[in-house]
Amino acid sequence: MGNKSLSQLTKDYAAGKINQRDYREKRAKLIQEIFAGNATLEKNKYSPPRASRKRLKNKKKLINLQNKRPLFIAIGVLSAITIILILSIFTLR
Repeated sequence: MGNKSLSQLTKDYAAGKINQRDYREKRAKLIQEIFAGNATLEKNKYSPPRASRKRLKNKKKLINLQNKRPLFIAIGVLSAITIILILSIFTLR
């Protein structure tokens, strides 16, 4: 067999170098050879995709804003309560 990897077969089929019937026949033969132990498999050279730094910075900014909102709300509520308490103390005297 000319193509010894399934990924190469799929690339050839996607590029239109081989038709569907040939692709299926070669794929079946390759899978049979792999199960029989006649075909040697290469280690997969997969590298995970990298996230761009710009996106990470934007995510950090969003996370920081989301984390600060409850703090601002809590400070605002506590300020309102203290103002109400101070005013109530002055009006009761």
